[in-house]
Amino acid sequence: MNIECNQWKKKILNKYVFLSIYFLIVIATTLVLNFVLNAVNSIPTLINTLKNFTVENQVNPLSVISWKWIFIFQLKFWFIYILAFAIITVSVFLKLYKVNSAFKDINKGTKGTARWTTIEEIKETYKPIPDNDKEYEGESGIPIVHYEDNLYVDTNNTNTLVVASTQSGKTELYSYPSLDVVMRAKVKDSIIVTDIKGDMLKNTRKDFVKYGYEVHVLNLINPYLSIGFNPLERIKQAYIKGDYAKAGMLCNTFTYSIFHNPNSKEPMWEESAMALVNALILAVCDINIKQNTLEKITIYTVVMMLTDLGTKFDEDGHCELESFFESLESTSPARLQYSTVKFSEGKTRSGIFTLAMAKLKNYTSEAIAKMTAVNTFDIEELAYGEKPIALFIIYPDWDDSYYNIISTFLKQVSAVLAEKATLSKESTLPRKVRHLFEEVANIPAIEGLDRALAVGLSRGLLYTLVIQNVAQLEEKYGERMTKSLLGNCGNQIYIMSDEMEDAEAFSAKLGTKTVVTSDRNGEEFSIEKTISEKEDNRALMMPDELRKLKKGEWVVLRTKKREDLNKNRVQPNPIYASMKDGTQMLHRYEYLIHRFNHKMTFDELGIEADHQYIDLKKLIINFEDKYKEDEIYNSKNSEKEDCNINENENIEVEYKTLITDLISTDKYDYIKIVAEKYLSDEDYQNFIQIKYIGELQEFFNAPDKIDIYNKIEKHLS
Repeated sequence: MNIECNQWKKKILNKYVFLSIYFLIVIATTLVLNFVLNAVNSIPTLINTLKNFTVENQVNPLSVISWKWIFIFQLKFWFIYILAFAIITVSVFLKLYKVNSAFKDINKGTKGTARWTTIEEIKETYKPIPDNDKEYEGESGIPIVHYEDNLYVDTNNTNTLVVASTQSGKTELYSYPSLDVVMRAKVKDSIIVTDIKGDMLKNTRKDFVKYGYEVHVLNLINPYLSIGFNPLERIKQAYIKGDYAKAGMLCNTFTYSIFHNPNSKEPMWEESAMALVNALILAVCDINIKQNTLEKITIYTVVMMLTDLGTKFDEDGHCELESFFESLESTSPARLQYSTVKFSEGKTRSGIFTLAMAKLKNYTSEAIAKMTAVNTFDIEELAYGEKPIALFIIYPDWDDSYYNIISTFLKQVSAVLAEKATLSKESTLPRKVRHLFEEVANIPAIEGLDRALAVGLSRGLLYTLVIQNVAQLEEKYGERMTKSLLGNCGNQIYIMSDEMEDAEAFSAKLGTKTVVTSDRNGEEFSIEKTISEKEDNRALMMPDELRKLKKGEWVVLRTKKREDLNKNRVQPNPIYASMKDGTQMLHRYEYLIHRFNHKMTFDELGIEADHQYIDLKKLIINFEDKYKEDEIYNSKNSEKEDCNINENENIEVEYKTLITDLISTDKYDYIKIVAEKYLSDEDYQNFIQIKYIGELQEFFNAPDKIDIYNKIEKHLS
């Protein structure tokens, strides 16, 4: 940091100093004037004394003079006093004016008024949290500074950007303290963490459980130790309800994360591949809903359909995939999506097929295929569950093949929770859901992330984006959306960046301040120099100074923080967490190592998923050489399936048999969707309380519900 020109001379220009000098001069002048006037008044006495001076009478003339004269006023000379005081006042103030002009502080802020927030202002604005292991009252927030024994956190609904390059200590300095702040709050928020390699999961899982959290993991390193996530689940639910427009929109959201490339010079290829995959997904939904094989609505099934039909040709050279879509009704959502591909020529179409397969091939991996075949995590539980949830998304840094699963999952989380909040009376979630996205620029673009940041705050969805540099974010989202993302982050924390562009941009955001600079002129070896001063502007912190922050230091821009703890309006000046002021942040090893330090393997976490036992062969749709729509749709008209709730040839149904023991989750979800659509609110509430198959039979055998049962039976038979 620079050393500013010391303006010590301005201290003597304080008004109290001015008045003190003035009164001292007045008092001194009064004393002198009193003495002089008393001396003048004593002249006759002095003359008489001298006249009477003889050898015998030797009188000392000075004996007439007394030091007490300085306190004796000669009021008969009042006009002299007034004249003297007037002259003194004018002279003193003229002199002081010249002194003021010469020595006053010329820094008037004309070149900039940026300044750092003081420690006292921080205390008045941010909530203090003891840096111990105990729970604390109220809501959680994000750490701003550490001072003495407290973390000062921002509890406002504000998004945060953290700029921190590799080896800057962002996880140790920001992420671990943030997780500690979240878990120890008595008003507990759910949190989603993108955790490359899974170290944060290993080190914090025990404490999250201790403080009352459920911990879940989306594990792309070992999918058999993960929650099940079917990216087509919401599409399936929309299609079952007959909301084909929403199903198509959700398809676009899913394929966007796979194919979107903001830097593509020929986006036609990506857009066509998206349309192809959308068509395949909708076709798979249509087939399996009509066949009552809901468990086959998976991305693995979609890929195998493309592989099967996209590589077969009839004797006339027509691709069987195209023949399949042509066999659908003209109003079929799947056929309409495929029309984009149909307009392309043979070689172009082949290129579209190849691009689609190249992007989807990763879903054919056995572990990923099984993980994406089922849904074992209810997204709504993040905000509506009995317990808060800490959900970790762990993924390998050595293989980005499955990264689009992350962006798809995060988009679905945002969409589900935003919809729930919007449809609620309060238009907000009952529990906040925080998102800590470390290395967010390393995963595929999350469609609509800028909108999520803009409107999510009022719903209780808070985001923290941790990036290495802005250029990395621009590469993933494009320059325009990156500006939108940055603009939606009210807190921006700079820890370190290897890119000068980032330092320059952050320095510019901090603003400029006015400084006084001095010039010295004169001959080289002469001691007679002239000094001149002038105002100049300077960045509050220069780019090179930002790049030289010490370990534990960071700079915070807080443009949205305009009230203190007492709701008084404040100016959101930037904050410098510095070693000099003792406000630097602490690393995990400085105060959290006794809690957040658990070395273990993923197997030792005790998280094991049942989807590892799924038979992938049962997810494949068997297509005949000449596929006709009616051949599949009308192939199940005679036999009742195992899930039929009225008769079951293979299982002797007992009255107290649990519904979940006899009917698969997907099939029961379908029953619930139909029931919700046709039952009254009161009947539906009674329906969802039913646990046993016998109760379910009695419920739907009621005369007023036979029509509803027929609708369910038709689709399950």
